[in-house]
Amino acid sequence: MNNYLEIKNLTCGYSNAFQLKDVSFSITRGMFAGIIGPNGSGKTTLFRSITGELEVRSGSILLNTANLVTMPLKEKATRLAVVTQFTESLDISVEEYVIMGRIPYRGRFQFFENTEDIRIAEKYMELTDVIHLRNHYMSQLSAGEQQLAAIARALAQEPDLLLLDEPTAHLDISHQVQILNLLQSLSTAPDLTVLMIIHDLNLAGEYCDYLVMLNKGRLHKKGTPNEVLNYSDIEEVYKTVVITQTNPLSKRPAVFLVSNKVLTKDRTNKN
Repeated sequence: MNNYLEIKNLTCGYSNAFQLKDVSFSITRGMFAGIIGPNGSGKTTLFRSITGELEVRSGSILLNTANLVTMPLKEKATRLAVVTQFTESLDISVEEYVIMGRIPYRGRFQFFENTEDIRIAEKYMELTDVIHLRNHYMSQLSAGEQQLAAIARALAQEPDLLLLDEPTAHLDISHQVQILNLLQSLSTAPDLTVLMIIHDLNLAGEYCDYLVMLNKGRLHKKGTPNEVLNYSDIEEVYKTVVITQTNPLSKRPAVFLVSNKVLTKDRTNKN
């Protein structure tokens, strides 16, 4: 398989502040990939450089060999869609909100949605299970429902690359699983690649095909969850004692924390 999203020797960041330096990795088409690392490691900086919010100082970001940095905004909006961590609680209906994802496809003098836009919006509202909320205001929805509506709007753009910034943050476990199961199923489609920032290492290990671990503004490790999520790399990057084992059903890595109380007791027993 050919690389679809390719980051080459990327350096970016903020003037006289945090810099992400010399990061390189690639993702194949249809892959479900995750960006992990402790707070301040550079996850959001990397995310914003891919979306175009931050200037690329050196290196390149290629989407199917096309340079994302120089890509026209209209073309970028049809090839890349973004779901942020927080969805605005707007006083517009879910249907109106999702149809906003069709704006990049409007003609020069087209000011309103057409029947095709409505059909596509309905398709993705059904896929994300918010079709029954189509007439509800976004401000009336729960956090999980708002996130599903945001994913529906992003999918209505019909992108090649879907970027998500901590899509499961602040959600209960049922909504976390619902959203990650949805993203996992979407990434099996031949034309959609998914890349997300995620803090929960167990969710990252269970759902992602590929992980990029950042630490202090640099790439620490990249590869499959089984290659990246081992106790030595996690302890080095997160400065936290963990135990890693294999999920007996999925064969994916699972990470267990160890409290200081247990560690102290263990050391005492050994002495």
